[in-house]
Amino acid sequence: MILTLCFMVSLIATANKPVASGLQELDVKAFKEKVWNIDKNKTFVREGRLPIILDFSATWCQPCKRILPHLLALQEKYKGKLLIYEIDVDKTPELAQRFKVEGMPTLIFIPNTNSFKSLLGYKEYNELDAAVNSLFFKK
Repeated sequence: MILTLCFMVSLIATANKPVASGLQELDVKAFKEKVWNIDKNKTFVREGRLPIILDFSATWCQPCKRILPHLLALQEKYKGKLLIYEIDVDKTPELAQRFKVEGMPTLIFIPNTNSFKSLLGYKEYNELDAAVNSLFFKK
């Protein structure tokens, strides 16, 4: 009985804590350092060398929650070959405006060039993996 009570109390306590997504969340400062220094370059000029996926999402967005495991699987599969960052549109609306995000989830694929491609809405893992291969690793 005591064990059951302890278990229930621990469940309630952990239910109120936010769960980290597993993706690195970027605020404006980190975005300028890792993706695009918008103070220095008014037009898109990417930072870094690895391909990047930006996941524009919100904590209340159900499709965003459903796509997250696929992004985590891609992050694991392509570890060291590409970067995936999360951007909360409620915390950084100015970044969403820069990429003309109109719905969520919106994924921005940034290859090793100063260009990007948007993908709007929930996608299955196979679709995302095909997009990664096509946009970043086509041979």
